[in-house]
Amino acid sequence: MNDIDHAAFRRIDLNLLVAFDALVREVSVSRAAARLCIGQPAMSHALARLRSLFGDDILYRDGGAMRATPKAVALAEPVRRILEDVRRVAGGEEDFDPARARGKVRIALNDPLEALLMPGLVARLRSRAPGLALSVQSLPGSHQLEALDAGEISLAVGYFPVVREVHEAVALYVSGFSCAFNPELVSMPSRPGLAELARFPHIHTTYTGESSGVVDGIFEAHGLERQVVARSAMPLSIPFVLKRSPLVAVLPDMLVRMFAAHADLRFEPLEVEGLSLPVSLLTHRRDRRDPLVAFVAGLLVESMEEWISSGAG
Repeated sequence: MNDIDHAAFRRIDLNLLVAFDALVREVSVSRAAARLCIGQPAMSHALARLRSLFGDDILYRDGGAMRATPKAVALAEPVRRILEDVRRVAGGEEDFDPARARGKVRIALNDPLEALLMPGLVARLRSRAPGLALSVQSLPGSHQLEALDAGEISLAVGYFPVVREVHEAVALYVSGFSCAFNPELVSMPSRPGLAELARFPHIHTTYTGESSGVVDGIFEAHGLERQVVARSAMPLSIPFVLKRSPLVAVLPDMLVRMFAAHADLRFEPLEVEGLSLPVSLLTHRRDRRDPLVAFVAGLLVESMEEWISSGAG
């Protein structure tokens, strides 16, 4: 990009461009003055300065009417674009029309959240912003923060026990936990406590990264330890493992709801104080005024609210 000759700009008053736009739109000094809420003498003075700046009459009298010169007509659209750019920069906000938006939006969702939120999100995007493409990445929580900081993604949804000052979080949902097991292989009382759960080997999913620390921390706080004999990177495999092995899985209720079709398994809610998984929507402070990021964030919130109202609670 070429360097700007700042000294040359000292003789240009941006207010003159505002006056130029009003004069060309109204083709009348008096109406242009009224449009800008200034006196007619001040507008006449601005017209004189514009004539000197552009070396052109800008407006001329043709019989009883005023007309814009060919040069003024040619300059009208470029000047209008300049004023729009200045307005956006100075105002810090840009007019955003989702229906006309183009580009790609990159977000991070783990597998369960993608299954829960993506149907509603994609439907909303296709309806309101068909020119936007969606790219979803499945990343552990800590890697989501790194990707957000690096600008590789614009939004992240998940469990974030620690965020930095540059991150802005919106609470979406707090998931409880339930235990899942095959009642033909595991004898478990209704509404089991941690002691009953600790009697059986466990399978755990690592999809939320630090969520294992939430569950294990609760056991430790009660002087108990669970034995995790299998760890799955794919939470959707857990029901199939439970059907064949005498294991127990302690799962967020978001997952349990997805597994409801597995009628041969049993799911028991866990009423243990402190055992919950908050889900948040994260953006980066640099994108605070980005209308596209704000738009997609709003769609994610709507999608989560839709899922909750359909029976998540």
